[in-house]
Amino acid sequence: IARERAMGSGSGSDAPAPVRTIEDVAKEDAAYRARDAETPAPAPEREAAEMKTLLRDASVCDRCVKAVGEARWVSSADTRTRVLELADSDLGARVAKAVDELDAPHLRPTSIRKRLDEGVDASCHSLVALLANVATRD
Repeated sequence: IARERAMGSGSGSDAPAPVRTIEDVAKEDAAYRARDAETPAPAPEREAAEMKTLLRDASVCDRCVKAVGEARWVSSADTRTRVLELADSDLGARVAKAVDELDAPHLRPTSIRKRLDEGVDASCHSLVALLANVATRD
Protein backbone atom coordinates (compact mmCIF):
# COMPACT_ATOMS: atom_id res chain seq x y z
CA ILE A 1 0.00 0.00 0.00
CA ALA A 2 2.74 2.46 0.95
CA ARG A 3 4.56 1.71 -2.28
CA GLU A 4 1.37 2.30 -4.28
CA ARG A 5 0.84 5.66 -2.56
CA ALA A 6 4.38 6.64 -3.39
CA MET A 7 3.99 5.56 -7.01
CA GLY A 8 0.59 7.15 -7.70
CA SER A 9 -2.86 5.66 -7.80
CA GLY A 10 -1.76 2.09 -8.36
CA SER A 11 0.54 -0.20 -10.25
CA GLY A 12 0.60 0.45 -13.94
CA SER A 13 -1.06 3.81 -13.53
CA ASP A 14 0.12 6.79 -15.52
CA ALA A 15 -1.55 9.13 -13.05
CA PRO A 16 0.89 11.50 -11.39
CA ALA A 17 1.53 11.09 -7.69
CA PRO A 18 -0.44 13.57 -5.62
CA VAL A 19 1.47 16.71 -4.73
CA ARG A 20 2.48 16.90 -1.06
CA THR A 21 3.03 20.33 0.41
CA ILE A 22 5.22 21.27 3.36
CA GLU A 23 1.99 21.59 5.34
CA ASP A 24 1.14 17.97 4.45
CA VAL A 25 4.56 16.84 5.64
CA ALA A 26 4.19 18.85 8.88
CA LYS A 27 0.78 17.27 9.55
CA GLU A 28 2.13 13.78 8.87
CA ASP A 29 5.10 14.45 11.15
CA ALA A 30 2.83 15.72 13.94
CA ALA A 31 0.59 12.65 13.61
CA TYR A 32 3.63 10.35 13.65
CA ARG A 33 5.04 12.05 16.74
CA ALA A 34 1.66 11.87 18.52
CA ARG A 35 1.42 8.11 17.82
CA ASP A 36 5.05 7.64 18.86
CA ALA A 37 4.48 9.53 22.13
CA GLU A 38 1.61 7.18 23.04
CA THR A 39 3.87 4.14 22.85
CA PRO A 40 6.71 3.66 25.33
CA ALA A 41 10.09 3.46 23.66
CA PRO A 42 11.46 -0.08 23.57
CA ALA A 43 14.30 -0.85 25.95
CA PRO A 44 17.73 0.09 24.58
CA GLU A 45 18.79 -3.58 24.52
CA ARG A 46 15.73 -4.37 22.39
CA GLU A 47 16.72 -1.63 19.93
CA ALA A 48 20.29 -2.98 19.84
CA ALA A 49 19.09 -6.51 19.16
CA GLU A 50 16.78 -5.29 16.39
CA MET A 51 19.57 -3.27 14.79
CA LYS A 52 21.81 -6.31 14.74
CA THR A 53 18.99 -8.41 13.29
CA LEU A 54 18.47 -5.84 10.52
CA LEU A 55 22.16 -5.76 9.69
CA ARG A 56 22.43 -9.57 9.57
CA ASP A 57 19.33 -10.00 7.40
CA ALA A 58 20.44 -10.60 3.81
CA SER A 59 17.07 -9.54 2.39
CA VAL A 60 17.25 -6.24 4.30
CA CYS A 61 20.78 -5.68 3.00
CA ASP A 62 19.62 -6.38 -0.57
CA ARG A 63 16.74 -3.95 -0.20
CA CYS A 64 19.05 -1.31 1.26
CA VAL A 65 21.52 -1.64 -1.61
CA LYS A 66 18.64 -0.91 -4.00
CA ALA A 67 17.21 1.91 -1.87
CA VAL A 68 20.35 3.84 -0.90
CA GLY A 69 22.64 2.75 -3.71
CA GLU A 70 25.44 0.25 -3.73
CA ALA A 71 28.18 2.83 -3.14
CA ARG A 72 26.52 4.23 -0.01
CA TRP A 73 25.70 0.77 1.39
CA VAL A 74 29.19 -0.62 0.66
CA SER A 75 30.80 2.46 2.22
CA SER A 76 29.09 1.60 5.51
CA ALA A 77 30.53 -1.95 5.64
CA ASP A 78 33.20 -1.21 8.24
CA THR A 79 30.69 0.64 10.40
CA ARG A 80 28.24 -2.27 10.17
CA THR A 81 30.98 -4.66 11.30
CA ARG A 82 31.91 -2.43 14.27
CA VAL A 83 28.25 -2.05 15.28
CA LEU A 84 27.69 -5.81 15.20
CA GLU A 85 30.65 -6.25 17.56
CA LEU A 86 29.26 -3.87 20.21
CA ALA A 87 27.61 -5.24 23.34
CA ASP A 88 23.84 -4.76 23.27
CA SER A 89 24.01 -2.46 26.29
CA ASP A 90 26.56 -0.18 24.57
CA LEU A 91 24.79 -0.23 21.20
CA GLY A 92 21.41 0.38 22.85
CA ALA A 93 22.78 3.39 24.71
CA ARG A 94 24.28 4.78 21.50
CA VAL A 95 20.98 4.32 19.63
CA ALA A 96 19.05 6.02 22.43
CA LYS A 97 21.51 8.91 22.49
CA ALA A 98 21.35 9.40 18.70
CA VAL A 99 17.54 9.26 18.66
CA ASP A 100 17.33 11.71 21.55
CA GLU A 101 19.97 14.18 20.33
CA LEU A 102 18.60 14.20 16.79
CA ASP A 103 14.95 14.22 17.94
CA ALA A 104 14.47 11.39 15.47
CA PRO A 105 12.23 8.57 16.73
CA HIS A 106 12.06 7.25 13.15
CA LEU A 107 15.71 6.18 13.57
CA ARG A 108 14.81 3.56 16.19
CA PRO A 109 15.63 0.14 14.73
CA THR A 110 12.19 -1.15 15.78
CA SER A 111 10.64 1.72 13.77
CA ILE A 112 12.86 0.96 10.78
CA ARG A 113 11.84 -2.71 10.95
CA LYS A 114 8.14 -1.79 11.11
CA ARG A 115 8.43 0.40 8.03
CA LEU A 116 10.45 -2.23 6.15
CA ASP A 117 7.76 -4.79 7.01
CA GLU A 118 5.22 -2.36 5.55
CA GLY A 119 7.20 -2.22 2.30
CA VAL A 120 8.85 1.17 2.83
CA ASP A 121 12.33 0.46 1.47
CA ALA A 122 13.22 4.15 1.83
CA SER A 123 13.56 3.45 5.55
CA CYS A 124 16.97 2.04 4.62
CA HIS A 125 18.10 5.67 4.52
CA SER A 126 17.20 5.82 8.23
CA LEU A 127 19.27 2.71 8.87
CA VAL A 128 22.32 4.22 7.13
CA ALA A 129 21.85 7.51 9.00
CA LEU A 130 21.57 5.64 12.29
CA LEU A 131 24.72 3.67 11.52
CA ALA A 132 26.66 6.88 10.94
CA ASN A 133 25.38 8.43 14.17
CA VAL A 134 25.83 5.33 16.33
CA ALA A 135 29.41 4.94 15.13
CA THR A 136 30.29 8.43 16.34
CA ARG A 137 28.69 8.21 19.80
CA ASP A 138 30.38 6.93 22.93
